[in-house]
Formats: sequence, structure tokens, C-alpha cells
Amino acid sequence: MGALSDQQRSEVMRIVRVTTEADKVAPLSEQVLLAIRQESHEDSSEPRDSSVHFLAYGGPRLAGYAHLERPMDHQGSTAEIVTDPSHRRAGVATALIRNLEQALEPQAEALRLWSHGDLASARAFATRNGYSNVRELWQMRRPLGSGLSSLPPALVPEGFRTRHFVVGRDEQAWLRFNARAFIDHPEQGRMTRHDLDRRIAEPWFDPQGFILIEDIRDPQAVLAASHWTKVVAGQDPRTSTGEVYVVGVDPAYQGMGLGRTATILGLAHLRQKGLTEAMLYVDADNWAALTTYRRLDFDRSGVDIMYSRIVHSPM
Repeated sequence: MGALSDQQRSEVMRIVRVTTEADKVAPLSEQVLLAIRQESHEDSSEPRDSSVHFLAYGGPRLAGYAHLERPMDHQGSTAEIVTDPSHRRAGVATALIRNLEQALEPQAEALRLWSHGDLASARAFATRNGYSNVRELWQMRRPLGSGLSSLPPALVPEGFRTRHFVVGRDEQAWLRFNARAFIDHPEQGRMTRHDLDRRIAEPWFDPQGFILIEDIRDPQAVLAASHWTKVVAGQDPRTSTGEVYVVGVDPAYQGMGLGRTATILGLAHLRQKGLTEAMLYVDADNWAALTTYRRLDFDRSGVDIMYSRIVHSPM
């Protein structure tokens, strides 16, 4: 279906809340939640990935929701599903998946489904329906208090400087940098100005927590690395968690330790805000990033699984 109505949006968010409480993990990603919350306020004339909503009802109330993202580059459609806990084992998720599969374009060979949290019910469902595990996204955490969780110094090389992101000035330069830094990443490397503006419009956005490292040996002050942190608005800073949201290094500056430096600078910022814990997401096969984070005392605390099944056979 097209854009959600205000009532439908409210019902979807209700299901997200009750499911998060039941499973202790959010069922939908930030990207999908942004699409749900901000869709009605956006300029539909701007070119962007195609976002499709699916609703399943059990009587008068919404029983389940699915979101399908069709990228403009046709590199694979990704979906996420949430079912009201009171309607589980009633065929709601199966019906939503069948609709997702039927909605794929003929040239799309596979449907990719995210399962947030490595839930036994999701694994069993994937097995029954012929989906296999193709990607794991780890969640890692570390304390931000004093003592054993102290931070090492952030060593900024000579000829480099740090500063904060400036809204209205740095967007395009950062997007170009981000595309280079994440050229092989299936989501982050495809971030557009629309995606960036969506996040800047969120209540949690804080330019002071968006740290840039520039190479000032170049007259143009080239962006070499960055660390964008995230703190959800409204949290009690004495018992809350800050996120290592995006850490990137331009490939031209790999091997200089800038990723570690940027990470430490961001963690120091989160600590200065009084937060007690830091968390992040990282692909399980990104050994370089895992090594950096483990050396900074991060430990795995959860995992999201991407399942995939071939729907249309290649011609």
C-alpha cells in the first residue's frame, strides 16, 4: 500500500511498543521507524528508494506489519516484520511474507528478511519457510564509568584536527566521505542526502556528538574520519546508553589508527554527557572493526540475523 494514515501509523507504533516489551528487543530497525514516523512530512517528488507498507488485521485491530524497501539500484529488496504478540502462531507473519514475496519485482531474485534479536521463534520460522542465515549484525557494549572502564588517550596525528559537524555546511562533504568509507557496506554506503536529513531532523540529533577528523595538510581540510554518536532523547543520563552510531575512515587514510581515535573521541563525548554505557552495531565478519572494538573493551551483547530465500529464479 501507499503512505500510512495517521491512524495506521499509530497502530503500527503500538505493535512495536508491545513487541519490544515482550521480546526485550526492538522488532524494527531505525531506518524503518524513520520511514513510518516521517513519511507524511516529506516531499514525495524527491527520488529515493521505494518504501512499501503491508498491514494484516485480526478483526478491527492491526495484527501485523511488514515493511519492504526496494532500492533504486535494484540490488536486492529488504523487509522487516512485526506481529502483535497476541496474534502469534495465527499465520499473520506467514501471510505477510507471502505478500512480500509476491510484491518483488520480476528481476529481484531473493527476499532478505531482518530478524532483530536471535529469537528461537524466528529461527524456526525461517527454517520452515526455506530461508537461510546470510548475515549477522552484532550488538556490542561497554561501560562508560571510571576505574576499569577508563578510556585510552585519543591520539590525533600531527597535521590533523578535530571539530564538530556543522548543519547546513558539512552535509555534502560528509556524504561523499561516507560513500568512500562504506563503499562495500549494503546500507551505510548507500546513505543519501534524504537519509541524512531524516536523521538530522530527529530529536536525538546533536552536532556536538558528530565528530570530524580533518587532514589540514591539504588546503581544503580533507575529511579523513568521523564518529557520529547517538543519544536517544529523554533518557536518564545516569542509567542510559549512548550509541557509537557511525564510525568511518576514508580508505586513503586507512592504517593510521584514525578509526580508533575517532571511536575514543566519541566515547569521551558520551561519558562527558554522563552516560553509563556505550553500545554499537557491527557486522560479524568485519574483523578489523571487531578487533578495534574488542581492544576498547566492547563485548557482544546481542545479534540481529538477516535471512534470505530465492523467490524469482534467475533467467
